[in-house]
Amino acid sequence: MSELGGTGEAAPASELEAANTAFYDAFEAMSLDRMEGVWATDADAYCVHPGGEILRGWPRVRRAWAAVFASTSYIQFIVTNVEAAEHGDVGVVSCVENVLAGEGADHLHGGTAVATNVFVRRDGRWRMLAHHASPMLRVEGA
Repeated sequence: MSELGGTGEAAPASELEAANTAFYDAFEAMSLDRMEGVWATDADAYCVHPGGEILRGWPRVRRAWAAVFASTSYIQFIVTNVEAAEHGDVGVVSCVENVLAGEGADHLHGGTAVATNVFVRRDGRWRMLAHHASPMLRVEGA
């Protein structure tokens, strides 16, 4: 964990990491209510799902989460390479999402994405402002 600068008065990075974990917990639970509890639910929120367009504003972001949850029967994340940094009331977490998803045990598939999650501190707690995930391509033999 590192700090990007600022006064040093920011909440410990562990609180930022806990907010990041809460995001993935809400995702795994496929709970729109829990997801809404994690996000900054205003016009500044934005999300980019792997291979998707930029969704701006909480109403569009929320609809996208609802669609993901409706079309997914199972999803599990193993989040690695977590790096959290704070700068005043803005926190940035980069990580690798190792994902297992599908339709029951016989139809699971895996994938890996790199993600950047941006949080803002509002009313004393971290809220996600932006989530951007991109598939991690692997070069054979590399």
